Amino acid sequence: MSLPILAGQPAGFNWDNWARALNESPCNWFSDGQWQQLLGTDRHATASTSNSATSCKFSNSAQTPLLTISIRSQANATAINAERDAMLQQISQYGSGRFEQLPTSQQAVSAILRKDKLQLFIFANNNNETAFILLSAHPVRTESPQQKAQRKTRLLHVAEAIFSQFQF
Repeated sequence: MSLPILAGQPAGFNWDNWARALNESPCNWFSDGQWQQLLGTDRHATASTSNSATSCKFSNSAQTPLLTISIRSQANATAINAERDAMLQQISQYGSGRFEQLPTSQQAVSAILRKDKLQLFIFANNNNETAFILLSAHPVRTESPQQKAQRKTRLLHVAEAIFSQFQF
């Protein structure tokens, strides 16, 4: 089910909460103990920053990627709106085949899961934003269906915690 994107600021949208998420490294969104619980394993976090992204990559002790969270920015909101709207249009037109919109309690964001790549895009429900959040579960083509399901479960578990933490 697709939720409409409002031209202005929806009732659940809070710029302070959105800014709190975007102005901090994703590595710092939760305490070490919380990350341990969310990821379900020992992990190593690597932070990185570039002109267009701030990221945190979580790996296990064997250096296998578990999850990467990136805050990505664009020069203007038009490109981000176009990307979000194209995904929502595909959901509206074709159903939840490739993309699936996830519900959020405050409806402050559009959370869109790209199923084949296990990527979750989190867009502010505001047409003036120049950044979005991207979570990637790093699926491996040769993994078993159970391993891929475990990656998806981890991704969705972390996403729910993010939605709760920032009241999205």
